[in-house]
Amino acid sequence: MKKTSSKVVHVTAGLSHQNTSRSVSNRTIDNLQKDKSFQSKVNNNNSIALNQHQDDKPISLNLSKVKDAWANPTDYHNKRSNQNLNNKKKKKYTRSCLIWLLLVLVLLIITGLIVLIVFLTKSKKSSTTNIVNPVLRWNASGITVAGLTGMSGINASQLNNPWGLALTYNGTLYVTDRYNNRVQQFVSGSTVGTTVAGHSNGMSNSMLNSLFFPSKIVLDSNENLYIADGFNNRGLYWAKGSNSGVLIAGTGVPGSALDQLNFTYDIARNWNSDITYLADYYNNRVMGYRSGNTTGFVVAGNNGAGGNYTQLDGPIAIYFDSLSNSFLIANFNRHNIVRWTLGANNWTLVVGSINGLPGSTSTLLFAPTGLTLDPMGNLYVADLANNRIQLFLNGEMNATTIAGKTGQLGNDSMSLNQPYTIALDNQLNLYVADNQNHRIQKFLRY
Repeated sequence: MKKTSSKVVHVTAGLSHQNTSRSVSNRTIDNLQKDKSFQSKVNNNNSIALNQHQDDKPISLNLSKVKDAWANPTDYHNKRSNQNLNNKKKKKYTRSCLIWLLLVLVLLIITGLIVLIVFLTKSKKSSTTNIVNPVLRWNASGITVAGLTGMSGINASQLNNPWGLALTYNGTLYVTDRYNNRVQQFVSGSTVGTTVAGHSNGMSNSMLNSLFFPSKIVLDSNENLYIADGFNNRGLYWAKGSNSGVLIAGTGVPGSALDQLNFTYDIARNWNSDITYLADYYNNRVMGYRSGNTTGFVVAGNNGAGGNYTQLDGPIAIYFDSLSNSFLIANFNRHNIVRWTLGANNWTLVVGSINGLPGSTSTLLFAPTGLTLDPMGNLYVADLANNRIQLFLNGEMNATTIAGKTGQLGNDSMSLNQPYTIALDNQLNLYVADNQNHRIQKFLRY
């Protein structure tokens, strides 16, 4: 009986052990299932996160961070907040850097433009300074383009004491053939002239189809002529192709009234205001005439002959400078060139002696009879008694002789004999009315 009982206990103990093992196994299985369930949740979450971002940039998922987020949500939130804050700071910093970079770039561009402008301006000034003197030079030998040297005459290829000159843009030359009482036209390249005003045979009278010792001329863009008809004491407008002129100033009788002139040596035009100006030589004044009115008004002088700042003394040549709204006037008897601004009561000295002294130095003149300006404002003067043409650079009172020989008259290609008038073409070639040589000389610029 005891033996039987022992076996029963042993069997019971074995069953108990087996039940315990099964219980442990069952709990292990349950735990594994729970782990699988948790892992499944994590995988599902990962799958959801991946699905949500599959249209965005690829992401790298760190499972340890996800587990930390589940385990410590507060710490994880703080880390994310700090990360977002850092990202915002980085974005703000990047934006600020871009703004400053753009500002610096703009400043550099502006600085570069300023430097470029200054450089170009200096280059222009420098080039102008370097070019003026070399460019403004002429051959010492002149070419005869009209008349026969030393031979006065009445035929179409001859001149007799030429005075006035005018040029067209294409090189056609107009000459006042003074003692032949006519104006001659010379087409560029031809030495045979055509009479365009006055009579070809040299006849003179006071009729409107005649001239009497014409002095200077002005040409408009249509080649109509304005003529200072010297001994007829008048100014004429002579339309191109016409057989007679139209009276624009004077009466034909010498006098000092506002509708009279006393030997007109030169004529000028203010194209902007349509006013004609005449040098009234023996009345020592410059007169102005509006279109359609032969009664003039005084614009300079009319205070007797003299050297006072309000007086003129033998105004033989005038040039209207539209840029300064003033006249350049050659005082024949005072041996100087003065400037008289419109509306002013006095002149200012430009070149020559302020005391009226003649001379042959580079700063003096002796009986100047003609003048003109080039586009740069340089002054050219026909220095009659010195038999030369003088160039005064803009603002200078010291001249350079560009044609003729100082104090020496002659009839060779390098000499002049009482040059009365000068003109420049659009290439700045110089034309000289070589009066006593009865010719027009052209000095080529090079």
